[in-house]
Amino acid sequence: MLTEYAGHDKAAWRTKLADRRNGLAEELRAEWSDLACRHLAQWCEVQSCRSVMAYVSFRSELNINGFIEWCWGQGIELLLPRCVKRDRSMQLYSVTEWSQLATGAYGIREPDPDLSALKPAGTVPEAIIVPGLAFDRNGGRLGYGGGYYDRFAEAVSNAGGKPLWIGAGYEAQVLEGAVPSDPHDLRLDGLVTERQLAMIGQ
Repeated sequence: MLTEYAGHDKAAWRTKLADRRNGLAEELRAEWSDLACRHLAQWCEVQSCRSVMAYVSFRSELNINGFIEWCWGQGIELLLPRCVKRDRSMQLYSVTEWSQLATGAYGIREPDPDLSALKPAGTVPEAIIVPGLAFDRNGGRLGYGGGYYDRFAEAVSNAGGKPLWIGAGYEAQVLEGAVPSDPHDLRLDGLVTERQLAMIGQ
């Protein structure tokens, strides 16, 4: 858990936390990612999830590729976002195999619009798994500053949807205190790390 960045603004936090995450040993990141994928799969089984929005890991993010493949094997609809730079929004696509992805905005692998099925605006998955730079135990998340997930959360809310938002990261990214946040920032319902998947307040 983190304690040493209290008092910094968001930009300073992002720089320091990205450096810290990038400094985690690659073999440990792989081991911890596998454990987190197991927790996600077990949780989805208990929840009887039929649709999940996930992400394709970038750089040193918690890698949930194993969980994505598990969803495919279970027949769970797997949705992935595609970033639209012009308005910093996200479109959802249903993806069934890795070959449907291509390098998109910011160098992140995203659904290829020519190979994936675009979901209608207002589509609300049952669970949404989101990465981040830091998290706290009260549902706080520090993202990358683009506001993509915050805008998507607002759109989901406007559509009347109430998915479960699950942050995904390493225990080394979890703060003892609160992450710096603004009123419009996304709040999480749960957090998965290599240790466990815990719902906020439970």
